[in-house]
Order: sequence, then structure tokens, then C-alpha cells
Amino acid sequence: MHTPSKSQQIFLYIAPFAPLAFFKVWVSLPRDTGSLFTAACGMLVCCLLALALAWRWDRPSYFDWAVTSYFLIIAILLTMWPETTGGILKRYADTGIYTCLFAASFLPPVLGFAPFTLHYARKSTPPNLWENPIFVKINRIMTFTWAGIFAICIVSSLYPSAVACAIVPLAIIIGIGIPFNIRFPDYYLKRLGLPTLAAMRAQSAGPAPEAQAAPAINCPAPVPDRHEQPARGNFDTDTSINYRKETAMKVLALNSSPRGERVSKTEMLLDALVQGMRDAGAEVETINLRQKKINNCIGCFSCWTKTPGVCALKDDMTGELFPKWLEADIAVYATPLYHYTVNASMKAFIERTLPVLEPFIKTVEGKSFHPMRHNPPKGVVLSVAGFTEPAVFNQLSQYVNFLFGKGLLAEIYRPAAEMLPWPESAETRESILEATVQAGREIVQSGSISAATLERITQPIGDFDSFAPMANVFWKTCIQEGVTPAEFEKRDLVPRPDSIKTFMMIMSRGFNPERAAQTKAVMQFDFSGEVEGSCHFEIENGQIRAKEGSAEKPNLIVESPFEIWMDVVTGKSNGQQLFMEQKFKASGDFSLLLRMNEMFGKK
Repeated sequence: MHTPSKSQQIFLYIAPFAPLAFFKVWVSLPRDTGSLFTAACGMLVCCLLALALAWRWDRPSYFDWAVTSYFLIIAILLTMWPETTGGILKRYADTGIYTCLFAASFLPPVLGFAPFTLHYARKSTPPNLWENPIFVKINRIMTFTWAGIFAICIVSSLYPSAVACAIVPLAIIIGIGIPFNIRFPDYYLKRLGLPTLAAMRAQSAGPAPEAQAAPAINCPAPVPDRHEQPARGNFDTDTSINYRKETAMKVLALNSSPRGERVSKTEMLLDALVQGMRDAGAEVETINLRQKKINNCIGCFSCWTKTPGVCALKDDMTGELFPKWLEADIAVYATPLYHYTVNASMKAFIERTLPVLEPFIKTVEGKSFHPMRHNPPKGVVLSVAGFTEPAVFNQLSQYVNFLFGKGLLAEIYRPAAEMLPWPESAETRESILEATVQAGREIVQSGSISAATLERITQPIGDFDSFAPMANVFWKTCIQEGVTPAEFEKRDLVPRPDSIKTFMMIMSRGFNPERAAQTKAVMQFDFSGEVEGSCHFEIENGQIRAKEGSAEKPNLIVESPFEIWMDVVTGKSNGQQLFMEQKFKASGDFSLLLRMNEMFGKK
């Protein structure tokens, strides 16, 4: 599909409106219904020809389709009810025209299609901006504004006077619609601190040879280069996001979790956030600080005196991370909650950004601060904690709000994060991760996260009544075995229950629904020794229900000292051997006893 010439573009712009104007004049003259039908058919042929040329030269607009449909409907109505249709046309010809234009402007975005003004805006806008969310939003506003103008024209045309039918609508279109079309895009862009359309076209007209060879990038919003300005506090700048010309938004995602992807909840949520940012068109680089060498700041102030803006320490922070941080539009600080704030590696990174400040002291309204040498990136803070109370993030929130001030775009805090990997949390986990992806999109597109998205990210997961006992037996087992959590997982250990309640939890979590799908049974355990009491499990349709006490009609009863059976559960002892040695007793359906390893075990 080639780019249409200037004359072809003019023809395509006029093509859908010329038949409407001609038919309006034709209807206003004393014509019979046969003449109206002939004119409608003639205009339909003209519209079909215009559609064919549009396909050949460019692509049809919504107006092309709407006007063609308009004359097709009129021709059909004149065939079926000639007198009635003819009378309506003579009285409401203007109303029909404006209804046609209203449908072409209002219906497409309502039905999920692109705004109609995009078709025309793309003719004068660089291709790398066509998918830009701000470019699309401008056109969506313009589209609905035009739909409103056409709606007013419809109402005005209903009054039986030449002024109301013709002069008022034309005055609104010429006096309001066209000036709005010309001025609104630049007005909206200026409000965001972005270059005008003319500036963007100038930037795209003569790129450097390297830029000409590079593929176009769909950027979230092209904006001016950063300029130096002082800031309140350390990184307290205005809330508008600064983007670089002709590039996508740059995001530096910093992960300070010392753990790998299999066990890091920080990384789990950060990956989802990064996915959403990339979906919105941002260029995101993720850096794991655990893989970098970042020395502690030694407070020598060389970066303020001897080498202004450059740290004297030679490590990954000076050579790689600090330059990337300065180049970023947004920096994501992802940290697990350590002692109720950021962990040591993230704190070291933040402290090593000292070269961004100048040493001079300024005071405004009784508050002292160092002026900025460069504008730092806007901040997004993400953190996870094991405790279930959101209040555990209060100190971290207070710290980052003081540190970043107005430059803080969003805070994402996920309590009870240790429950995220639990199998029974799968559905909630997916909802939380989907919401985190959406948060990434929203940050890139609008510079904030909606309250509804944050509510989904922080939604309750599991319950503390089950989490705390499970966590306690896990840690007790780690202490007893002398292993770290990572070693615990590597050795496929099972937390050792210390009560009937935790035994019921462990068995329920270790239940394998696929292998027990065809099983319907009740298994009862009667314990003696250090822990005394009974519980039973009802298994049916791949589900298990744990209940305290004895069952009415159990299919299998296991009688065992509690410690003996916990050795079986944790794999310390062989159940079959212990049964042969009569260390425990079983009665009822022995096949259930033999299938226990099949129905229970690590998923």
C-alpha cells in the first residue's frame, strides 16, 4: 500500500461529503420519489467508487463506510416505502446527514475500534507515534468532541427553519469544530510538557543516518530532554514524567532481592510489573543488584569537589549503574522488606547516587536541601513482606516519600508474600500478578496506578491462622535439620507437624488431587504419646476435607504414636517396615494405606 499523493489525499477527504451535499440540494428541490431513488442510487455508486479508490490508494475511512451505508439504506427504504421515505427525506434531510456523521464518529470507539480522527491524524504525524497512548488519547478526545458537535447538529436540524437546519450547524462546525481540531493537540501536548506536533514532525524530518537505519519505536510519549533544575529534598521533583525525544520511555528496574527467581517474591512481582511496562511500549532493563559490585559510600565528597558528579570509587555503580540511572525516565526500586525498610544492597545503591546532588545548601520555606546537578528519574517502589499487616510498610513508605517527594510515582506493597507460592493460593496469586502487570501499563501510560489496581495487588491471600502455624513448623524443621530454607527446598524436606492441627494442614497441602481423583474414602488417624487425639480426612472427587475428631464410618483407621507417624510423614522412616514391626496399627481398607504415598506427597 503506497502513500497517496497530495491530490489523492484531497480527493479522499472530499469523497464521502460530496454525495451528501449533492443529495441534500437534490432533496430540497421539488422532486418525486422516483427521482430521489435515482439520485440515491447514483450517490451510492459514487460512494462505492470512492471506496474502491480508497482501497487502492490508502484505506477507507469510517466516513466512507458510513456514507455508503447511508445511501444504501435510503435506496432500500425508497424501494420498500417510497412515499413515506420521500416525505421524511424532504423534511429531515439535514438530520439524516448529521446522524450519519455522528454514527461514524461515535460508534467505532464505543465498539472498541480506533477513533475516527486517527485516520486523518496519521497523515501528518510520524509513524513512530501512531501507537503512542498519548497520541491515541488525543484522538479519542477529539473523536468524542466531534461526536458531541454532530449530536448538537442533529438536535438543531430538527427545528423547521433554515437557520436551525443549516446555518447553526455550519456555524458550530466552522466556528468551534475546525479551530478545536487545529489547536487542541498542541494544547494537550503543552499541558504535558511535550513538544508540539510541528516540532515532532521537524524532529522526524531529518534524522541522523543511524536513526534512519533503525526501526521505528512505538514510544509512550515523546517529550523534551531533561533540563537541570533544583529540587526539594533529595529527589523531590515535579510529578510529570520526562521522556526523551524520538525514543521510548526508558525504565531501569532495580531488584535488590538476594534470592533467585525460584524463591524470590520480590522478583515474582517485579517481573509482572516489567511485563506491563513493556506492554505499554517502555524500554525496560532489569538489573539484579546481587550480581553487581556496589561498594559502600565512604563519605569522601570527591564527587562534590575533585570530580564533580563522578564517584571516586571504581565499581559497577560508577562504571555502569549510575549512568544508566541518570538516563532512565523511571527507576523501579524493588526490595524485600528488611527491618521495615529497604535492604542493604538497595540502600547502598541509593547512597551511591550522591553525585546527582551539588554540595551547596539552599533553604526554601524553612526547608534546607541540596540543588540537583541532574534531574533524577521518577521513582516507583515495590516491596514484599511475610507479615500479613499492611502497616509493616509504614516506615518504608515514610522513608521513600521523604526521599523522592513529588518524584515518587507509585508505591506497591504486597504483605503476606510468603503465601504467594502456596498451591491453594494459585487463583489469588494469578489475580495479583495480573493486577501488577496492569500497574506497569498504567505507570507508563499515565504516571500513576489506579486505586482499583492497587486494591487487587494488595487483596487478602490465605489466612494468618493457617500461615503462622505452617511457618512455625517450617522454621522448627529447619532448625532441627540444621538447614537454610534454600537447602530445605533443595532436599525436598517436609515440615514436621507438632500438633494434630498442623498435621491436618500438612496432609491437606500435600494432597495430590490428580492421583486421588477416583478415590472416595474416609481416613482416620488416632494418635497417642506426646500428642493425643483423633482427626480424619474425607476424600472425594479429587478434593480433601480435614476434620478433627473421629469419623462415623471411616474406611481406614491408623492407630499410632504421634512421633512414629510424623517420622512416616516426613520420610524419616519407612511406613511399610514400621507396620511390619507393629510400631503402628491399621484396620479397614489396606489398599488406602498402600496408596498413601500416591495420594500424598510433594506436588
